[in-house]
Amino acid sequence: MNKKVIKGFLILFVNLITSIRLIGAFTLPFIYHYKGSSVVAIYILVLFLSDAIDGFLARLFKVSTFFGSLIDASSDKILNMISFVILGLEYNIMFAPLIIEISILYTSYSTYRYGGNVSTSIIGKIKTIILDIFVIISFILISLNKINNKTKFIYSLINNTSLIINIFAIVIVLLCIFTLYDYMIKNKKARSNPKCMEIKYEEKNRKNIKTILSNLFDTDYYRKHKTESIMKQLYLE
Repeated sequence: MNKKVIKGFLILFVNLITSIRLIGAFTLPFIYHYKGSSVVAIYILVLFLSDAIDGFLARLFKVSTFFGSLIDASSDKILNMISFVILGLEYNIMFAPLIIEISILYTSYSTYRYGGNVSTSIIGKIKTIILDIFVIISFILISLNKINNKTKFIYSLINNTSLIINIFAIVIVLLCIFTLYDYMIKNKKARSNPKCMEIKYEEKNRKNIKTILSNLFDTDYYRKHKTESIMKQLYLE
């Protein structure tokens, strides 16, 4: 089997893991409705672990692509937002980080429109890790009532579930605010940079579909242009 075929298989395999996470995010409300919070906690844990696995494999085999980057970022945001919606139905305070996450998404899009690039910062990575852990624990706490043999410790957690989740929400909100501020600074730099002009939607300057699709899955192209705006890749130089 030649190297090109192996590389193509690896690109397909890594992107398949990422795509499954995206599909999994959309199925989360159904899992919660039919299976409950305990199953959702395990389900989300698997989805979060897949995020680390696909990124590790992409770097290990050097098969990172714009398609993978787009699906990865989209699946993370959608998974987080859907989790907040589900938790928010039980604890309304969880709608606060949802609103901020939407603001971060809009700010990122605005930055891309102006030719900027929003790479993940240290603050963003810390926020993501803590957010993932708190979301999983929150679903576990909600499911404790269904345990038959409850110990004194379990009863204590059940009685304090509301307090614990409210504390989690406050910490997540603060981290989301710091992350949003960081994104807003990057957005301001992009908008004020004379080299970063707002991308105009002119048909004559757009790449054709075949070229765009080719670039989406081209690892060499990604390495050369990964620091540029994703939106910019739709247009000719």
